[in-house]
Amino acid sequence: MTTHDEGTYALLIYRTDQGLDAEDEARALAGHRELQATARADLHAVAKLDRAHTAHTVRVRGAAHAVTDGPHAEVKEWLVGFYLLDCTGLDQAIERAQTICPVAGHAVEVRRVDWRWKP
Repeated sequence: MTTHDEGTYALLIYRTDQGLDAEDEARALAGHRELQATARADLHAVAKLDRAHTAHTVRVRGAAHAVTDGPHAEVKEWLVGFYLLDCTGLDQAIERAQTICPVAGHAVEVRRVDWRWKP
């Protein structure tokens, strides 16, 4: 695997809309607690998003904006949350993603962040 430069990475958390049993839910939460404890100094943001059916999508239709209920596309997995955290490189970002992806029905997309504005 190629290691990218040190920087900020987004860990985008997806899961199927199916519920987890109690054991899998506990394993998933344990992974989040572990990452939050071990990467506390590196965290920029952590968020859990509301369920997909509560989403609204804004698009331009002709010359006006259109707002529709629900997610923007029919998908099998929903974006449910994200982490923004500093990593030494891609390998560490993937290692951290594995911590929060302990059960089937989860997927974590790892992307390097190209900051356009920084406070």
